[in-house]
Amino acid sequence: MIPAPLPGDERERLAALESYDVLDTTCEASFDNIVHLAAEMLDMPISAITLIDHRRQWFKARVGLEATETPRECSFCAHAILEPRRVLIVPDAREDQRFVDNPLVTCRPKIRFYAGAPLVNPEGAALGALCVIDRQPRAITQSQQLALRRLADTAMTTLELRRAMKRVRSLAMIDSLPGIANRHALICEIERAIARLRRDGAPFGLVYVDLDGFKRVNDEQGHDAGDDVLRQVAVALKTALRASDLAGRLGGDEFAVLLAGDDIDAEAAAERVRAYIESRLSACGFGVTASVGAVEFVSCPESAYAALNFADRLMYRAKRSGKNQVACLTAA
Repeated sequence: MIPAPLPGDERERLAALESYDVLDTTCEASFDNIVHLAAEMLDMPISAITLIDHRRQWFKARVGLEATETPRECSFCAHAILEPRRVLIVPDAREDQRFVDNPLVTCRPKIRFYAGAPLVNPEGAALGALCVIDRQPRAITQSQQLALRRLADTAMTTLELRRAMKRVRSLAMIDSLPGIANRHALICEIERAIARLRRDGAPFGLVYVDLDGFKRVNDEQGHDAGDDVLRQVAVALKTALRASDLAGRLGGDEFAVLLAGDDIDAEAAAERVRAYIESRLSACGFGVTASVGAVEFVSCPESAYAALNFADRLMYRAKRSGKNQVACLTAA
């Protein structure tokens, strides 16, 4: 078996794939219809819409296959994306040195024939392929190749519509007052972080922030001043955090930060948040500080709400200990 080499634009390709937010999602009729139509039009027992991430090929839709994913190194579609503008045809996998000892050939589903039309987005990134498979050698005509390409274009258009809907939803996930993510957006991203931890073992962190003295500002200086405090906290959070982190407002004077990516240090991030909030609000003439709870998750919490509750309890520990400080734990 000869695994496909990485495309020259692999980093950009993976970033493009991530932008569709489609991996590990549930079945959708629009994609299911495409693979069924491909199988029927080309008279094939197997068809799939395959997306290639850094370690696997994952099937967004499939017919004739039991598996939901396979390792990338044995993926035929990983070869198909190397030439985004042509359909990859393998008339007989047993006669092709790239695939002759591939476990997908020697074992189930016992691939002999393969044709894959790359899924190419408007920016030119090949995300995967629409493929058809048979368990015996064969050929397909030029008109059948064209039909497969057109169906692949339809699948890509469907993915584009999905991404556009995601962008529209994102506009509804901003808290308009401080200009950062709202509670719903934070919950959604925490759920995704939990899914990544479960799938890839990628840890994440949460920082929970409650302001000290905010009610006094509202009572003594009015709600306009209180709104200004919230805006200044958002500025402090953006300044204190990395590009990979997400800050949002949970409601009232409570904020949270999702720490993702590499080199997570929840305690250090929480201390930066506390210090930046104190400094920023002091410079603006507000006697407001922050009590902060921080937790690193290396095993999966039951849900985003459970994760937030864990960090919330740590925040109250900091508040009971005198306010304007950090309490931190690792959730093993």
